[in-house]
Amino acid sequence: MSVKAELAFDVCWEVYRNVREVLETKRGSAGAQNWKNSDKFLWRPDIRPKLNEWIADFTLAGVAALDGPEWASRIVLFRLYYLGLAPYEKARHFLGLSENTWVDWTEQIRRQCGKELLRRRMFPPRKYFVNGT
Repeated sequence: MSVKAELAFDVCWEVYRNVREVLETKRGSAGAQNWKNSDKFLWRPDIRPKLNEWIADFTLAGVAALDGPEWASRIVLFRLYYLGLAPYEKARHFLGLSENTWVDWTEQIRRQCGKELLRRRMFPPRKYFVNGT
């Protein structure tokens, strides 16, 4: 069964948003951990390191998919809306896009990035978290 690239992107982006929320709730931001609050032994076989890796891998997949001068405007939209989680209205206004252009660009982004996510085997996410990348 073949999965549409757009569906793969949508599912992976939903995981990305949830992971960001979990990490920001747990330690205040998705940034670096405060080493003073760490235990003596940092290695633990839990899912938290994989959550950080998901954010990094999703970002890298999107940037790789939109590499090149023909995608320059789309990468700005990707970083602002999909990675930065800026609200739709603010992102659209900031970029100066009409609703039709927004729809066209987001469909292109979802298709291109979805193909890259499938190529990198990030979809389905359960396999990513169970087997690793």
